[in-house]
Amino acid sequence: MSFAYIKYFVIIVVLILIQKTFIWLISLSSLNITPDLVIIAVVYIGIKEGKITGTVAGFIAGILIDFLSGSFLGLQALSYSITAFIAGHFKDENDKYLYKFYFLIIIFLCSIVSNLIYYAIFFQGTSVSFTEIILKYVLTSSAYTTLISILYIFFPKRKKISEGLSY
Repeated sequence: MSFAYIKYFVIIVVLILIQKTFIWLISLSSLNITPDLVIIAVVYIGIKEGKITGTVAGFIAGILIDFLSGSFLGLQALSYSITAFIAGHFKDENDKYLYKFYFLIIIFLCSIVSNLIYYAIFFQGTSVSFTEIILKYVLTSSAYTTLISILYIFFPKRKKISEGLSY
């Protein structure tokens, strides 16, 4: 097993724990808007590693969240898996989609897809209209998640050790 996969797993578990315990600190509770920190990691893995690895990471992250939340087992796993597969289409040799505003656009689009799948199924059979789902849950949560993912852009990129060595 590669060190990168272990690192991704640890990051996902830490983000899930943060999202389940401390997310209320940055949520807009009056509007019921919370960012989805895990989707940022899942999309990153999808772009960095490709469709299959991203889909597996999305499924693992989603099923862990489903077990912790205790409702609708498999729904978050489904939405994260599909989202990571879509993000995997942006895999590039130069990782150009992981930098600058490309990443923000991909996060926004993938978050819309994930939230649309999740909330459309979650509110199935209730009196909540599809327009209300999109306006109240999908767009607001996706915008806030994208806003939080701006922090990723400001982190300095580390060079590989082999690039820094010259003989």
